[in-house]
Amino acid sequence: MSGTYINTPFVITNNQSDFPEDQIWVSFSGTFTNTGTPQYIGSKQITNFTSAWQSFKLADLLASVPNLPYFGNQAQYTFSLNGFSGRVYINYGPSALTEPPNPGAPGTSPYIVFEPTVDGETLQAPTPSQSNMDLSYVDGVSAPAATMVSNATTGQPLQATSVNPVTSRSNILSNVVNQVPSGAVVSNGTKNVRVMSSAAAPSAYHDWTSLMTTLQKSTATNPLNVCSYTSPTNTKIPASYALSDALFGFSGAPAISGQAPNFDTAQNYNTQATFTTNLNPDNNSILAGVGITNGTPGVEISGTGSVTGAFSIYIKETDLNAGTGIYGNNPPYVVAYNETKDAYNTDGIVNDLGGRVVGDLMAGMVFGWSASSVNIEKHALKTETNLYGTPFSSTTVGGLMTGELFFLLSLAGAQGKLTDWIGSELDSDSDDYDPYLYAIAQNSDAYGSGFTDRLQGYSNPDTYWYTANPPVIPGGGGNYETVGFVNLILGEPTTIPLAILLTNNSQKQLTLTNKQLIGSSTTSSFDLPPELAGGSTAGGYGAPASKTPYQAIWTYSPDNGQTELSFQCALIGPNGITIIPSKTGPQADQWELSEEPTLEGGVWVVRFYYSEST
Repeated sequence: MSGTYINTPFVITNNQSDFPEDQIWVSFSGTFTNTGTPQYIGSKQITNFTSAWQSFKLADLLASVPNLPYFGNQAQYTFSLNGFSGRVYINYGPSALTEPPNPGAPGTSPYIVFEPTVDGETLQAPTPSQSNMDLSYVDGVSAPAATMVSNATTGQPLQATSVNPVTSRSNILSNVVNQVPSGAVVSNGTKNVRVMSSAAAPSAYHDWTSLMTTLQKSTATNPLNVCSYTSPTNTKIPASYALSDALFGFSGAPAISGQAPNFDTAQNYNTQATFTTNLNPDNNSILAGVGITNGTPGVEISGTGSVTGAFSIYIKETDLNAGTGIYGNNPPYVVAYNETKDAYNTDGIVNDLGGRVVGDLMAGMVFGWSASSVNIEKHALKTETNLYGTPFSSTTVGGLMTGELFFLLSLAGAQGKLTDWIGSELDSDSDDYDPYLYAIAQNSDAYGSGFTDRLQGYSNPDTYWYTANPPVIPGGGGNYETVGFVNLILGEPTTIPLAILLTNNSQKQLTLTNKQLIGSSTTSSFDLPPELAGGSTAGGYGAPASKTPYQAIWTYSPDNGQTELSFQCALIGPNGITIIPSKTGPQADQWELSEEPTLEGGVWVVRFYYSEST
């Protein structure tokens, strides 16, 4: 291949203690591209570009990692890629997996799934090559893991426009076991080794009949709004959340033969979903000809696309309830257009406007939106979620447009509060949402469902980087930080303590208005001074070590809460820390926030400064 290709190094950190090194296996499932630039697994150059499955002992990956000062001369479990798309399976046990496991019959070897797509070709802006990485529990969960795009010198996670690091709790398996039906749990003797997801084993989970019966009554007068949405640009939402002018909708796709006119074109859409016991009461012959006969129950989604015009989509209740339906995100459906003079069937979700609309409806349903009467403002106060003055089209979650819902979930997720806005928090009936997705979200930032891709900005579980020499990651402020390596973590490292020193360089007194400690296994709160006098420094505060990653978040104000000066500190493992300052309100432009983190004797000591702008 022509062009210049740059490698991204990956490092596997083994922080679990249940299995010895000789029972850890690494398998690559996917396509290696021969770019002409050497790629490596361990110290060996990749020469096999034809096999779709290659397995190695973890020990085979031990090699030095050049150009990474963080590791010095110490060898690591590593591989280095510039052309790969697929999955990396890491399994525990006496032997390697021999093929991708069947998610619905996964066997008894615990395994973890990472999904890297690495394109190392260096292209000039504004179209640089993009690579991405995610940790996926979409098929099921066996063990804790994490991903982290890290600095070459410090090993710290880089600030990004999506979640980094992506973590999971050390007891994720047992926690999820306690929240899902027993039929989804896979055991080896007396030991639980895996929970199959609702997409992998839908018959083990509740079906959707009860919810659809409820919706047949409610949507007859109040249809669900399945609509695109672009987030506003004039709000106080911190830039680091990457949620300004974000499209929650359809951005276009390659044209497909036989699709409705302009269904491939990027456009806004405004449709309403009505559940009914009869999708064809008038016995329309066109609909009957494509399987929607008189008396067929299901959902009709009708409305307009800004380019396509009017269209309708019909999905049978039996197809929504099938394993490939709501849980599997791949139901067949009928598209009708031209005043229902034309209609056609699909075999499942199609990558076009129709597929986006169908996916939006089902995503909303699995999150718990469709029958929710939760008041948005009151729930935001209850959960201490900052909406940053964002206006919404409805006072209740269930009345929101789907695009607005996904924006709201993304906004909450950026504040570490996603699980306050899904599942039982939105609907007390456990048959009205996906219990597996909810359980994973309570225990990990990773993908728990294909529908997790509706989340954007800092809630997006995909971590992206761009090809440069070396690769770079887009930062929350629009900056580009150099990527040292992508860290795949097995198990979960103990997160070290945080020591906080606060310095107010101004002459104004600052008042504490909010503080939270999220995710710590040790404690649920921490102390800070209620007031910070002008020209003073306060120390002796912080958070203790935790078996889990945690976030410390606090806000001081110079004007009784109108202006908010905030720091969000996320810690993971023995060295990972991400600090996001933000400021909103009428005096925000008058203040500068800064920090100085140092790693001292196994403690992150961070000095935080509040200064008036000069």
